[in-house]
Amino acid sequence: MESSHPKPFFIHIRELSSLCFALAFFCLLPLADTHAEWLLVEPNSTTPDPFVVFVDSESIAQKRDRMTVRVLVNMRQRTDDGVASVIAVDEYDCRAERMRTHSMTSYAEINGKGAVVREFKTIGEWVKIGIGKINEAVLDSVCPDYESK
Repeated sequence: MESSHPKPFFIHIRELSSLCFALAFFCLLPLADTHAEWLLVEPNSTTPDPFVVFVDSESIAQKRDRMTVRVLVNMRQRTDDGVASVIAVDEYDCRAERMRTHSMTSYAEINGKGAVVREFKTIGEWVKIGIGKINEAVLDSVCPDYESK
């Protein structure tokens, strides 16, 4: 027979804390890709690249002559180490025509899905952007006053 007495207060707190933990955990799940506006970046050359590049137009942020953007790279064929796609946060120095990577995560499936193959969270060195390279096309798409040569 079930008792008509209310549960002790500490049981209610335990249930409430479990519910709060579950809610907080759900809120911390990565939601970035669900709101990303991935736009295709067309290369500035006729040479086919071994990948397709997209920029997240919602992530573009400007600080003086520098632009930061999330970039999605889908490989046309999975690499030997199992990478099918990469999502990176890159910084472009519009005036100096150079770029560097802030973070990069490689995935086993396209569109930044599947298991993480590897992850880098170290800011890389500045790299000059070459004419006709895919990074020139990204620079062209994120830097408002840049015109490819």
